Formats: sequence, C-alpha cells, structure tokens
Amino acid sequence: MLRELEFQTEYGLIAAGAVNSSFIGRLPGHTRSLGPVVAVSYRVASRMTNTLRAGKPARSVDELDTVRLILFHSPPEQHEALTSLLRSASIQWQGKSLLFCDSDTGSADHFRRAGASIATLRRCSIPGRMLVQGSNPALASAHRLVRGLRMKAIELDRGGAAAFDAAITLGTAALTPLIDRTAGLLRDCGMRDGEAMRMAAALFEKTSRDYSHSGRQSWAWYSREPDAESLLRQIDALGSDIGVLVRDLILSGLKCFGRHPDVARRIREAPRISAP
Repeated sequence: MLRELEFQTEYGLIAAGAVNSSFIGRLPGHTRSLGPVVAVSYRVASRMTNTLRAGKPARSVDELDTVRLILFHSPPEQHEALTSLLRSASIQWQGKSLLFCDSDTGSADHFRRAGASIATLRRCSIPGRMLVQGSNPALASAHRLVRGLRMKAIELDRGGAAAFDAAITLGTAALTPLIDRTAGLLRDCGMRDGEAMRMAAALFEKTSRDYSHSGRQSWAWYSREPDAESLLRQIDALGSDIGVLVRDLILSGLKCFGRHPDVARRIREAPRISAP
C-alpha cells in the first residue's frame, strides 16, 4: 500500500523559502524520489537538501531537464527571482510537468507556451483537503501527491480559484462578525457574555447542519411564508446599524431562493432605516 502512495518516478524541485515546513517536506518516499534541488545558489540548495534529508543540490538549473516532473515552491517576495532562474534554464519543456506548490502562477503561461503541462497544488483551510487545478499530466501528478499525503483533493475548474477563495471568505471571515452581532443581540436580552456566545454559535451550527442535510429546503421560509409585519417590527427594534444589515440579509434570502415576493415587496416599500 505504501508503494502505491509514493512517486514511481524521480522528480525535481526548484524552491525558495521554508520548504521543509510546507507539504513538500511531508511527501512520502521523497528520500528516494526527489532528484535535483535548485535554489538561487548552490549553498541554499545544499541547505534545502540537508533540511529535507532528500534530493541532491544542483549546481545548475539545467539539471532539472533530467526529470519529467518539476515542483516549484516560492514565497511571493522571491517568486520573480526564482521564475527568472527557471526561464533561463536549458530545459526541453515538451513532455515536462510543472507543478506550482503553494505558489503564484503568474509565470505559468511562459512554460505552457514552451510545451509544459501546468498544474497547481495548494493548501486549503478545510481540514484534510488540498486544492488542485490544471491540465494533465501535471494535474494527475498533483492528485497523486494529495493521495500520498493521505488527504483529499478539491479539483477546481480553470478560473475557479477566485470564486473558491470568495466562498471560503464568505463562510469564515465574513461570517464571524454576523455571529458576533447575534451574540450581541442575545446579550442585549440579558444573557451573560459566555452564554450569549455559545447560543449564537449553536444557532449557526444548527443552520449549517440543516443545510448539509436538506440544502435549500432547510431554509426556515422555504415553504412557510414569514410574517412581514413581524419582520419589520424586528428591524425597527434593532436601530439603524444592525437593522439595515438584517433588512438587507432578509431581502437577499428572499431573492436568492425566489420565494414570497409579496413579503419582499412589503419590506422594500417600508420606510428605510438610515444607516449611520
């Protein structure tokens, strides 16, 4: 089983930064499979191989021509220097796979035009998942890496990375203030701080569980029409700041699910609370 998780062919690495702390340092079988390691200098390459306890430092970037799969890893501040180094190499890119690992892919078109297959592999905020994107055979190598790490791949369509990142933002950083607002309203009702926070979290957790089970039909108003007058009283009681937020979220939900147009019209036509 372990043999199936390991690379069957040798691969090379061109890298900068803390490679050992990336997923590259956890690849199974890399002590046998990692070949030439290229960095901005031979000394840095030697340090990387010592840290990884694998590979052999390359004196020239041209040594990457000996492998069919090349991993690229770099922090943003060193990306341009490393890309320029790779561009200068005497590499026959036709038939080669270039895999960008947790790195910007702004330079990918140059290597794609030269004949390389391009894919990306990066960590994901969802536990046990990694994001893969690109074309075969580089994409197949990315999937194989993920399996070797005993994780699951989320394969994105071309151009889908920004939408995925937006989904993560919406479900995490953009959502946290809404949970905090909910806890604040519960505190305003007389709950103690810790109890309010726990109840707010429980409400969002239940909503998430219900959606996971039933999708759109889990929405409280999917079939049952809400009382527009009750909603307007709630909005008015909240005051300008959070009242505007709740009003807009309610209208957004009604539009998203295409339900209860009369309720939506009643809320839209009501005198608006002025935002501060």
